[in-house]
Amino acid sequence: MLRKRRHLPPRPIADIRLDGGRLCLDFVNTIHDRYALEVEDYLQQPQRFLEWCVRAGALDPGDGVRAPRAAVQRAALMREMGRLRDHLHALFAARIDDLGAPAEAVRGLDRWVHMAWAGQSLGADGHLHWRKDARDARLPLKRIALDALDLLGCTPPSHLRRCANTSSCGWLFLDTSKNQRRRWCAMETCGTADKIQRYRHGSRGARVRRAPRQAT
Repeated sequence: MLRKRRHLPPRPIADIRLDGGRLCLDFVNTIHDRYALEVEDYLQQPQRFLEWCVRAGALDPGDGVRAPRAAVQRAALMREMGRLRDHLHALFAARIDDLGAPAEAVRGLDRWVHMAWAGQSLGADGHLHWRKDARDARLPLKRIALDALDLLGCTPPSHLRRCANTSSCGWLFLDTSKNQRRRWCAMETCGTADKIQRYRHGSRGARVRRAPRQAT
């Protein structure tokens, strides 16, 4: 029987780590310890979502984007945010595991990419600019979708990795190390925890080997 996962109270936005190496991966990683029983969703309210987007670079304070006031619109924003996050995780996980991309996730990302393209126009300076009517609370989701499209289209599959701490973490990251052997989302967190666990297991095994056998 499956147990329901409990959701932990969110930590301050300033304490959230950005270890993915790309905006879209950091967005997927806003589910903390994805495989743990107790799950922490960093983006539980629209205001937290927008604050995180500023911190991660999906929004600029000058964009003038604010959270919707109406409860219905706020709920709709959070549903769309959650669906895009799940679709991106499914797409990236399939790429890591060398599996076919889930059709629903493909359609989900494609929808946001087309909305992002439709929300931009070519300016007199020759650059694309976001139109005023596209500068709403969904603007960061459009930017995240474009970043995900670029990642999927331009990044070698071998560079996209999953944290080796698959018992709880599940974070994704872009491996830009020279030897392409990065294993952890961050050495300070999952890497250190693994070292401690292996040390404890090694010490326990040594004690068992040293223990005298009982006479029979």
